[in-house]
Amino acid sequence: MQMTRLAAGAASLVLAVAALTACVARPGDGSAPATAPEPAATGAAGELAATAEVMGRAGNSRIRFHVAAAGLSTTGTGYARWNGRPALQYVDGKQGATRIVGGDLYYAPAADGSDGTEDWSVMRRDEHNSTPVHLSTLALERVADPVAELRRAADRRDVTDQGTESVAGAPARHFRSSSPLLRRIGGTGHGLFDGLADYRPPLGATCTADFWINERHELVRLTLTLSADAKRQDVEADYSEPGSAPEIAAPASASPML
Repeated sequence: MQMTRLAAGAASLVLAVAALTACVARPGDGSAPATAPEPAATGAAGELAATAEVMGRAGNSRIRFHVAAAGLSTTGTGYARWNGRPALQYVDGKQGATRIVGGDLYYAPAADGSDGTEDWSVMRRDEHNSTPVHLSTLALERVADPVAELRRAADRRDVTDQGTESVAGAPARHFRSSSPLLRRIGGTGHGLFDGLADYRPPLGATCTADFWINERHELVRLTLTLSADAKRQDVEADYSEPGSAPEIAAPASASPML
């Protein structure tokens, strides 16, 4: 129970795409008629789909995010990786460094200046030590894997164009998409926090996602507002230097997180 509380507390500090293959029949061979492919996304949804391709090829980026909720305000800076299995490392400026990779959460308190080394500890999750999914955890997973978020919105095709705005001094197209928060049953095997328990949002729970995309079809900013009952989580994430982030790996050695 103590481990579970630590995991939920650490996550609250800051907070896949199925490939569909159609069998195309040759004319006159007696096969069933080919299924017509779904038309490509166009307009605002097409812009998000194109950005998902660009960011998917990059595979990672530097990230800066800000979390706001009742009684909580945290800013983290670090790196996100979404090629393969998502991973994240950040420093929140107060508590130290957090690294999430392979479904495990690693934590290193701020260095005391003696030798500059990081003393990592680890909190592993398994079937005997799962924790419910909280809004903060959902938000963190979604900004750590922006390609999945872009594709999710593009597939829904409910995207609206909010015009051009300035992000970090450069023009960026602003798009918005809103959707219900859906029930989640356990881990997917591809998430940042694989092995988490169920998330059952109440009726009417929603997620509003805003995307800012530059002229190179790179995602430069993503904001999420997750609302469930009277609870709300707001996260703003800025992405920069896609494809240049350091590799995120499990620390070579880590003691159990008590």
